[in-house]
Amino acid sequence: MRYPLLSSPSLLATACLSVTLVMSAGCASGGGAASADVLAPEQREIPLLERLAPEDGTIISALETGITKNYEELTPKGRTLFTEDEWEAATDSVDGHAELLTYSSDGLRIGGLIVRPASTEGRRLGAVVVNRDGLAGRGLDEDLLLADLARYAREGFVAAASAYRGNRLSQGVDELGGDDVHDVLSMVALLQRLDYVDPARIFMVGFGRGGLMTYRALEMGAPVRAAAVISGAADIEEIESFDPEISNGFEDSGGWPGLAEIHGGWGGPEKRRQLERRNPRIRADDCTTPLLVIHGRLDETVPVAQALCVTTRVRKSGTPIEALIYGYANHDLLEQQDDWRSRVMAWLKRHDTRSLLN
Repeated sequence: MRYPLLSSPSLLATACLSVTLVMSAGCASGGGAASADVLAPEQREIPLLERLAPEDGTIISALETGITKNYEELTPKGRTLFTEDEWEAATDSVDGHAELLTYSSDGLRIGGLIVRPASTEGRRLGAVVVNRDGLAGRGLDEDLLLADLARYAREGFVAAASAYRGNRLSQGVDELGGDDVHDVLSMVALLQRLDYVDPARIFMVGFGRGGLMTYRALEMGAPVRAAAVISGAADIEEIESFDPEISNGFEDSGGWPGLAEIHGGWGGPEKRRQLERRNPRIRADDCTTPLLVIHGRLDETVPVAQALCVTTRVRKSGTPIEALIYGYANHDLLEQQDDWRSRVMAWLKRHDTRSLLN
């Protein structure tokens, strides 16, 4: 049975009793970058592994890479995501500690990025899988993604992100929360095999579409200690009702065919089946991973009701969950980003500390 939308003021108010509601505008924002094609101009080949049928999560190739843009080259949107000092810190921390990966998932070659702390020798560190926002080529910005991963690396985590399938770095077709979730699970498997990662201390964070990937990875049993979802989609069926690109696709940023073309039979029960498959909130009460949910009440892209439904159902299951709803914030949460980023880091470290004590 489909879980009802929390759309009326009374239902929203009831659900908000179990979350933190922040009505202030939030903290100061930073700035960030948009990179174009493949990352570093001077990419050095590190050990190359080739197999005819590689196991999921096997590294096929790894190229040392880094951030290529100076702060002055960033778009205005980029400069709202990182300050100049933050961008320089990210550039420095990535230098010599990052790789552009190709790894296996469902028999496909999938692109990804990984950033390590400055020193990993003789240590087994916690790791964070960061699930990016965007669809197909949209939002696939290597410089920006590297800078985001660097935030976690500076806090002592190994940080990795999948490009997902279906873009210039990966084979296959982006399925928006379909089989492409396997690319996230394969990244977890990849991290578990690294000799400088503690396989019992892996975490997951997702923003927007990356939140959908995080929810779905959790429901599929991703072995992570804790997770955080920011502005995360939990009901593609609802979003498709007001965003025709979900079904019909788009042509910019390399294009995407849309779910109607990917699955076919879109006029019949197949449409409902495929959309409900991508609806983790109806299965949220199966979640057993501690979860932090952050959302803006004025989100125009992903209705806040989706976050509230997930929160209510997970809490009923007895799984530890915390939710933060910013009262005057939209989907991007730009004005609140310093605050929510610090809360996400504190959440990961809290559960990382517990793992070290157990």
